[in-house]
Amino acid sequence: MKKISFQGISGAYSDLVCKKFYKSYKTLPCNTFETALSSVKKGFADLAMIPIENSIAGRVNDMHILLEYTDLKIVAEYFNKIEHHLLIKESSSRYNVKNVYSHVQALSQCKKNIKKLKLSPINFIDTAAAAEFVSNSAEHNAAIASDLAAKTYGLKIIKKNLEDEVNNITRFLVFARKSINIDINQRVISTLTFKTKNLPASLYKALGGFATNGINLARLENFFTNKNFNQSSFIIDVECHPKKKSFLLALEELKFYSSNVKLLGFYKASSFRTKIN
Repeated sequence: MKKISFQGISGAYSDLVCKKFYKSYKTLPCNTFETALSSVKKGFADLAMIPIENSIAGRVNDMHILLEYTDLKIVAEYFNKIEHHLLIKESSSRYNVKNVYSHVQALSQCKKNIKKLKLSPINFIDTAAAAEFVSNSAEHNAAIASDLAAKTYGLKIIKKNLEDEVNNITRFLVFARKSINIDINQRVISTLTFKTKNLPASLYKALGGFATNGINLARLENFFTNKNFNQSSFIIDVECHPKKKSFLLALEELKFYSSNVKLLGFYKASSFRTKIN
């Protein structure tokens, strides 16, 4: 059986997304994002599912630096709605619950409802680990986690969709050792990283080729990888197949005004993009 790795323990949201989109794969839990990616590079897994950004919390910390140095290729993207549920032990009563454990972001995304229920929020390493903890703890404790975590650790859901915002969407990228073949006429997203030269208007000039060649820039983020903070690294998503002439012309201009240009991968644009456009 093929394997797909993710960061977290069984029942984590990434585990749920792996099972949703790769039903024939066995999931492989990993302690860190780096380990999840490394498991693919070393052949322990065929794919890795990594969350990259959330519509409420923003980008996932640490992933950008890993993206800049990974040898793996992005081969797919998925957008998944995050649904937080309030979980307790089967033997517990909802009326006795006092504390709620979860990852800091999950607690933040459910802040208003936690307050309404008069519960005391307590930070935990992640949502699935919180569910595992509650399954072995006192009956006045609850966890905020997924329905998969409830099934995995034998908990019952006493309140579904605890999140304050309805549209809580996380974007996931899938990594493999090699790129896949995609028809040049498909709607494709290409992801690149690069460093700008420390000159006036260098970013403007570096990206100018995409504008003049009619290529839409879907995402642009910067991050620092050097301790002096004097050179920015950037990650971009562009809506174009890398074999198209327009992309190759834009790439020439990008390379002229920047350094360390790296194509992280190209993949079919998720159908979710059509809904948000």
